Amino acid sequence: MERKFFCLGLLPLLGCRLAYGADPVPAPAQSNNNPPVIEEITVVVHPVFDESNPKENNMLFRLVNRLHIDTKKHVIEKDLTFKKGDPLDKHLLEESERRLRERRYFAEAKVTSQDNSDTTQGVGQKIHVDVREVWTLIPKITYSNTGGNTHYGYGLHDSNFLGLGKTVKVEQNSSVDRTSNIIVYRDPNFGNDKQLALAYADNSDGKQQEFHFSNPFRSIRTPWTAGFDMLDFEREDTLYNAGDEAWRFGHDGTNYSVFYGQRLDSSTDDRTMRWTLGWDSVKHDFFEVPGATNSYDGELPFNRDYNIAWFEYSYLHNRFIKSLNIQQINRIEDFNLGSQWRARIGKVMANTEPLDGSTLLELEYSKAFQFTPSQLLTGEFSTTGFYSSKQSTQSISKLDISYHWQNFSRGQFYVTMNETYGKNLFADMPLELGGDTGLRGYPARFMAGDRSRLLTVEQRYFGETEWFSLFHLGAAVFYDEGKAWGNSNVPQDYQKTLRDIGIGLRISGTRTGGRDDGAHNVGHIDFAYALDDGPGIDKYQISVRIKTGF
Repeated sequence: MERKFFCLGLLPLLGCRLAYGADPVPAPAQSNNNPPVIEEITVVVHPVFDESNPKENNMLFRLVNRLHIDTKKHVIEKDLTFKKGDPLDKHLLEESERRLRERRYFAEAKVTSQDNSDTTQGVGQKIHVDVREVWTLIPKITYSNTGGNTHYGYGLHDSNFLGLGKTVKVEQNSSVDRTSNIIVYRDPNFGNDKQLALAYADNSDGKQQEFHFSNPFRSIRTPWTAGFDMLDFEREDTLYNAGDEAWRFGHDGTNYSVFYGQRLDSSTDDRTMRWTLGWDSVKHDFFEVPGATNSYDGELPFNRDYNIAWFEYSYLHNRFIKSLNIQQINRIEDFNLGSQWRARIGKVMANTEPLDGSTLLELEYSKAFQFTPSQLLTGEFSTTGFYSSKQSTQSISKLDISYHWQNFSRGQFYVTMNETYGKNLFADMPLELGGDTGLRGYPARFMAGDRSRLLTVEQRYFGETEWFSLFHLGAAVFYDEGKAWGNSNVPQDYQKTLRDIGIGLRISGTRTGGRDDGAHNVGHIDFAYALDDGPGIDKYQISVRIKTGF
């Protein structure tokens, strides 16, 4: 289970009806001696459909409202980073609004304040919390084809079980790698502000178990964090050449992590600094799969068994704004224009020579530059690896740069470029590029190596109409160019630059929840034409998939 250390939300901040700067919380009247105090918190939950709107007042939509279980008010109050009796703080009101908007079971959320009383004891404040529900109980029947590979799934998924904010998922998925029967339970507000997640998958090639429990840094004011992660799996890994399976081998792995951290006293509302100490235990074993029909028979990846004692420091400059039509269609999005970075250093103790005694180094940094009200450049850089006096191992450096220009009222010209450089990568973890990773005119996992490059240019359109009171539409015309090259455990037929052009349709549901916190689902239907010829390359690729952005 991947644990996210901090949000890298520095994404494009341009689009139609752009709103640079969050809606201000009304400034309360106050005296120096008597700061305003929160005297009352009112929570209003709006149904999925607004029956006061004639377009939404019909028999079907009324039935949906009656069947839907609204989020319990105590669940919403747990997401607030303030409580009754606290001094009014606009930073915490804005932060609470962002937290609620991130929840996959809300379409909209707003937190505002107003004067409630004026006495000699100070100015009382009344806080209004307004949220609008979405339908979250989804019988899952999915089918997608991306880069020549077919995926399907069916089951039941509820991201707000009984209105308690918990995720319960039971489903079967089939992909190019495996068929899986999956059970998932997630609770973002377990007990007193804790997080709990459990998952179990019975796969055609093994099994997977996940566990996470933590007291997270849920607020800029949270004084400490602690937690435990566990991942245990048995599976078969596959390496590809030109989109075809070339080598399949067994892979058993266990990952354990325990951590504790604190917010530094020097932090402010605008700049938050934290440190974290942790211990990771990692073990990966590889073996031949009996009966596997491999076109390539190479040396198995070396077994890895190591422990890491690590220290991490993170920095967040709080400059959040609200905007529309960036990665979502007609939905408010929260982005941070401030710098964000984290650095981790760890000492490695291992049973294998390349890793024993090495030092783990990780660095992530992101920043946005606003040139004009309609132009923005964003950049993200990361580097990680194991380093010793003899060599570097699993060293990966990555740079992402994106440019956004609102070139007409509901349009956005978008360019993004990614460069990734690896050195001495683990044999089971090459850099791959294909239809499932941005090169839409070619099969999935079409190229592999220890270096990759991808350029995407899009002209985007964000539709304004809410069709049938159920979804918004968008569209894109795109050009992709990329390649993966260098060392790979499986020899590659293609390591040259490949290009494609195409058109795409985007569908964003307005009354259903997202798959993950922080983003709502956007359906992608792309039709791509490959501009370069070669064996195994079809001229046309049709991709249907669900993503968390435009």
